[in-house]
Amino acid sequence: MSLGGLTLPLAGCTNDAAEGGTESDDGGEGSDGGDGGAGDDGTGNETDDEITTTAGSGQQEFSGNGDALTDDFDIGGGLTIVEAVHDGGGEFGIRLMPVDDGNGTLFVDSTGSYDGRTAWHLPGGSYRLSVVAGGDWEVLIQQPRDESGESPPLSFSGNGNDVHGPFEFDGTYRPSGDYGGDRFIVHFLSATGDTREFLFHDGSIGNPPSFEFHDVGYIEVKSDGEWSVEID
Repeated sequence: MSLGGLTLPLAGCTNDAAEGGTESDDGGEGSDGGDGGAGDDGTGNETDDEITTTAGSGQQEFSGNGDALTDDFDIGGGLTIVEAVHDGGGEFGIRLMPVDDGNGTLFVDSTGSYDGRTAWHLPGGSYRLSVVAGGDWEVLIQQPRDESGESPPLSFSGNGNDVHGPFEFDGTYRPSGDYGGDRFIVHFLSATGDTREFLFHDGSIGNPPSFEFHDVGYIEVKSDGEWSVEID
């Protein structure tokens, strides 16, 4: 398995990851309460160090096997994209948890094999990565701060959860799309601010409303099958 063109070594991990919390309407984000200092997952289970970590410019890479809770690392604040791969059965969940208040943002909530990307705007601070997994996993956390990108009209496609961009919007646009699964949700997320807007989903795909943006950003798609998106 590899992320961002890099092949990461996998290491076993036996600690229990922090679980629980709420989930938003689209099933992709949520927060949970609970305290937990370094070396503890908030439930009294001590963490171990058998997690491979690589720090890069504007990104963090982790890999492991099974449930895990990482050491503290910094998030600069703003748009955060989580790319994850899971090679195993059972539940697969990825949550970024601020160290100072214990709340967490759920980026991945899946079952079985997974290969996808999701996005959210996060406050800056120290975080820990909480992983619930049934097998080998890899996670790449990116914090793009693009100030320019491709302009509409746009057309792209994929399978499962994915994030595309950067795109440069400066006007009013009409989105459209098609999908082959049971779930299809499309969001816009600004690269320079904290704007996150719902564009359309499987229930409104027949007549998606137009939207207006004057910002550089990314398009996030959450789906359980193949899909395509066009923006004119």
